Amino acid sequence: MPEAGVTRWVAPAAYLLGIGWYIAICILLGVFAGHWIDDTTGLKPTFTLIGIVLGLLVAVVGGARMVLRVTKRFGNDGPWKE
Repeated sequence: MPEAGVTRWVAPAAYLLGIGWYIAICILLGVFAGHWIDDTTGLKPTFTLIGIVLGLLVAVVGGARMVLRVTKRFGNDGPWKE
């Protein structure tokens, strides 16, 4: 059976990993959507740049909200404090 001190970091790490995926997916969706609209309209690179900016904006706002939720849930005591 694993020790309680060793597994205390697993849940916060899993949440932070999810936040990383959220940020990556937001940015990639913005890039791919912008590129697709550019191909459709022929206005390269206008919508790709707009997609990057919108993806970054959504990623920063959503990521910050998720980090705040994680810090509220797990507190400021990290797994290294005993």
